[in-house]
Amino acid sequence: MKVKELIRQLKEFDPEARVFADSEQCDEILCSFAFTDNGNVVLEHAGQFDVKSEIGQMLDDYLEDGVDETEAYTEMCDKGFTPDVVSWFYDKWIGKHMKKYCDEHGIDY
Repeated sequence: MKVKELIRQLKEFDPEARVFADSEQCDEILCSFAFTDNGNVVLEHAGQFDVKSEIGQMLDDYLEDGVDETEAYTEMCDKGFTPDVVSWFYDKWIGKHMKKYCDEHGIDY
């Protein structure tokens, strides 16, 4: 499938709907995406990559780059790394803090 076809089809769905890679039977399935060198897009689910390491690397990168919390959490949520996902796969305390921050600053997750 080409991206333009995926976009066309996705326009018919609620933009707030969750995206799953295999099925929606398991809430732990986290969908992420990656771009390949040739420009293709690959959807991934939690079983295909180390979610804990991915979240840790994102948080480290945000700190190193001086990205503020609002921008960091917005980007994470947009990629599917919501407070629940952070709590489940990374750290409950950080997930709780992220949820509180998102709620206080109007960040959708």
